[in-house]
Amino acid sequence: MKKVLFFAATLLLGLTFTSCEKEEIGGTATESMAGQWYCTVDAVDDNGNIIKTTLDGSPNDGENYFGLDNPRTLILTYNTTENSPSEMWVDNMGIGNFAESYANYWQSYGFFPTYTLKTKVNIDQANLTFKSVESQNFGVGYQWKDKDGNIFHEEKAMPVTIDGKILKGAGRQNNGSPADSIIFYVIYKDDPWYPDDGYAKYKVSGIRYSGLAEND
Repeated sequence: MKKVLFFAATLLLGLTFTSCEKEEIGGTATESMAGQWYCTVDAVDDNGNIIKTTLDGSPNDGENYFGLDNPRTLILTYNTTENSPSEMWVDNMGIGNFAESYANYWQSYGFFPTYTLKTKVNIDQANLTFKSVESQNFGVGYQWKDKDGNIFHEEKAMPVTIDGKILKGAGRQNNGSPADSIIFYVIYKDDPWYPDDGYAKYKVSGIRYSGLAEND
């Protein structure tokens, strides 16, 4: 009887460990490139030089077209629903969709585009690079309606071309510890302010969020 009980207990223990192993959750297929990134955004020329003035010499408002008055904005990179190892999302969490808040102001100058960003990019995990060419942009758009609620203008997020990479340990946190860094360039298709304002694309660069208050 003791032998039977011992065998039953051993079998139950083995099944328990087997069950635990099956339920163990692993990382996503894009784990090496996924993350939260605190970034800054600059309007740059074809060579990556920051544009400070428009072609007529005026201050370059293009630096804020992305909606980034704040010097630091959150960018997310994460796996697709299919969890493909060769594709991921780049998402700026709806930042840049501020035109609707200034509808009366901007309408007097013409409608203002939305610079939100949420698109899928192809990734090369061996080299930690990512890119897309005029990829569909699922970023938040906006609608302007008249007093009767009829839509008289709609802005959708513009398709984007992206070229970027992640650099392991190349950045520094506020506390001096090393951090992964990210840099990518964004070109919005049919951007109405290019080339009159003298820029060619946006440079987005920053470091991985550490989760520590001392680095915020």
